[in-house]
Amino acid sequence: MVSEAVLRNREDQARRERERMANGRSALFARGLCHRYDLPYRDDGDPRHTLDLISPEGGGVLPVIVEIHGGAYIACEKDINRLHARWFAQQGFHAVNGDYTLHPEGTFRQNMQELADILAWIEKNAAAYGFDTDRVFLSGDSAGGHLVLLYAMLQGNEGMRARFGTVLSGVRVRAAAATCPAFRLRYDGSDGDGAAVRFLCHLVFPDGVTDGELDELDVLRLIPESEYPPLIVTATPSDQLLYGEDLVLARALEENGRPYSFRSWTGKANKLDHVFNVLFPELEESREANRAIVDFFRAYG
Repeated sequence: MVSEAVLRNREDQARRERERMANGRSALFARGLCHRYDLPYRDDGDPRHTLDLISPEGGGVLPVIVEIHGGAYIACEKDINRLHARWFAQQGFHAVNGDYTLHPEGTFRQNMQELADILAWIEKNAAAYGFDTDRVFLSGDSAGGHLVLLYAMLQGNEGMRARFGTVLSGVRVRAAAATCPAFRLRYDGSDGDGAAVRFLCHLVFPDGVTDGELDELDVLRLIPESEYPPLIVTATPSDQLLYGEDLVLARALEENGRPYSFRSWTGKANKLDHVFNVLFPELEESREANRAIVDFFRAYG
């Protein structure tokens, strides 16, 4: 049963999305692109098992960026990331903007298989759409960033794949980007922030959750035991939700010694906030952040 708090959150997110896309913003970054919306990546009729494919006109064999939206695990849908996916496509990528089952209806184990199935769809349809399956990248923001980081760990961690029951496709992610990401459902800071995370856990796990289950979702614990691909984390100090956490993540990645980049932007002409470069990719600072992601992918692709 979905709680009233979750439903209110979803309604609030939908209202804010309508406000964000007002005044013609839905037409941004549409020029020179071919859009195919709501393609099923599973044949089960579930609208959450669909994706958007946004490609440069003219096609050809191109690298792929898979976009995974955020929303505190319990809200939002792929439409919220369409502008960001379009910007990626204008840089010469096929952008695959995927959806997944929200919580509490879904589980993290289910989400991992959904990401694997999106990659399986890319593998199956490579010839039809011109996907370069040797150059596939993941990009996620906020809660979607957590899912992307978990998948990056899972891809090179046999024990984790067994625990989650995930069946991988033949496509391997070459590098991944996490924008203002969450990476665990615990918080080591102030009591106030801890209370907020505990409330979120109650929404995500209405029937309760064990410490062991939370450990499975803690990227800090997974970093030392996983052979993960190169990672880039983008953030802003004005993100009151997760900037402190993202600094913790950056230190852990630095200490582990595998290829990574942590980039942070402070607003110049514009006020920046949580996942600024995803929601408002037209801003100067957003373009810089998104170019950093693309340059990172090209460096490792």
